[in-house]
Amino acid sequence: MLIAEDYPDIAQLVGDLLREEGYQVEQVSRGNEVIAAVRQYRPGLVLLDLALPDVPGNEILRQLDLNPETNKVPIIVVSAYTEQLRRVPQVRAVVNKPFDISTLLEAVDLARQNGQDRA
Repeated sequence: MLIAEDYPDIAQLVGDLLREEGYQVEQVSRGNEVIAAVRQYRPGLVLLDLALPDVPGNEILRQLDLNPETNKVPIIVVSAYTEQLRRVPQVRAVVNKPFDISTLLEAVDLARQNGQDRA
């Protein structure tokens, strides 16, 4: 699982929580790192903040959607800025910030139950 979050405290909290649940977790904090990590590792699920510092979230979604190597990787958008969210098939859920931990875990579990999460 890949967590794309630029606030270290949030990334650490979510990463620790998911590791406790048994997930392998990688973390990145910039949009270009998201795109590179998805291409390289093909994570089973991406938790994507739309407000990363270098590449707008909608551009990340567009690039992942256009690339046949990455357009099947499921994504959960975790962001305070979802009003203008670009909808692409791989967006499985949207979790608005601030979020309740149980809401985030439910979204991750649902993606896993649907066979979308491999790691």
